Amino acid sequence: MSTLLARRSSVLLVVVGLLASMVLVLGQAPRAEAAPQKGTVVGEITGTQGGTPNVRMRWFDKDWKFLGERKVNGGIYSLRLNPGTYHLQFVDQRPSYDVTKYAPADITVKLGTRTVQRNVRLKRGAAITGTVYAGGKPAAGAKVVAANTFEQSYPTKANSQGQFAIGGLPSSNYSVFTYDRTKTWVGKSLYVPKLKVGRAVNVPIRLTKKAGKLLVQLYVADGSRMRKRVAVTAVSKATGQFWTETAKNGSVTFSGLYPGGYRLVAPGTGIYLARTASIQNAKVRAGRSDLASSFTWTKRGAWVTGRVVDLEDPSFPLEGASVLLFNAAGDQVGSTTSLKDGTFEFAGQYVTDQGLTVVAQPGPYSPYLGKGTHYCKYGVADTAPFDIVTSRQSEVGDVLLPHLPADEQDGEQCWPSDEAA
Repeated sequence: MSTLLARRSSVLLVVVGLLASMVLVLGQAPRAEAAPQKGTVVGEITGTQGGTPNVRMRWFDKDWKFLGERKVNGGIYSLRLNPGTYHLQFVDQRPSYDVTKYAPADITVKLGTRTVQRNVRLKRGAAITGTVYAGGKPAAGAKVVAANTFEQSYPTKANSQGQFAIGGLPSSNYSVFTYDRTKTWVGKSLYVPKLKVGRAVNVPIRLTKKAGKLLVQLYVADGSRMRKRVAVTAVSKATGQFWTETAKNGSVTFSGLYPGGYRLVAPGTGIYLARTASIQNAKVRAGRSDLASSFTWTKRGAWVTGRVVDLEDPSFPLEGASVLLFNAAGDQVGSTTSLKDGTFEFAGQYVTDQGLTVVAQPGPYSPYLGKGTHYCKYGVADTAPFDIVTSRQSEVGDVLLPHLPADEQDGEQCWPSDEAA
């Protein structure tokens, strides 16, 4: 729902009525606006190994925001999009352990309203192979992750002999992280620099240190426990290796860790903003458990408060009004309902921003609000644009809902004052 629709719904009712009258007079309805034209990008997908590659196509906007994906069969792709600049990515669907797998291919296309052809040719990717040993023995089922400098990760699992292969890698520098399936042994990551497509590198991996365990108590800024279920990631300061677990009931436990200190990558949750920081007092020791560490979400988002009242009698609060929050671009960023005393609050992970607006109106199914003599049909009201600041309250005051015109009301007590006898 756009800001224009939310702010002008009562006006639109009048406009629709006028248009209906025009249809009766002129004998025809006004022409609807044509939908915006789209452009099409098509192309052939081939590979250096011959045959027709089985790929998944993903598309992104000009800033690499993910928009969609789908499988492509038969070697021909076609995609219709609004005019603009897009990135398309083509990913070979063969399993990660196939060392002949193609590397992902990216193309950038600028679309107008016509058809553009951009063919794609896939090349054999780089590969990392090896054998994992944990405590001197082959590590069956070990998880191996190749992470490159573009923050892309490629995981695989070792077989029963500890052997692994990761194919289809794009050219980059790689760090190889290894996780013992039993969470008993750990080792430092391996660095594989300047790996090029078409090349394969074999790296023996030996996990020789006993793993530790870390229990982290989770808090928010007011000192209370963070009780929400949320996925958090512990990152080793010594190796850069990372472990992700789900926090429950105010704590999270990580097992199979490399000895040393840790940072926690914690997403925003509830009204608190995302934070990455050192885990307080965390010092993992080989083969032991650290049970006295903690982490705190320190910064909450901005919040907006106000009250919905009757324009004709501002002392009367209106319960059950639909209250919407829009940013300066007209995007709806919040919705709530006014309480018994007419108050409302938008609270969440809002950061400093300018030009926001609150729009209040009756609910979607009925124009009625209020009680007793104030049980009337109401219109739409909005606030002047205002700014918000992270961790601070913005009070917008009273939002005054007008009565609908007298001829739409059920009784004289609901007539707007400028129409009352």
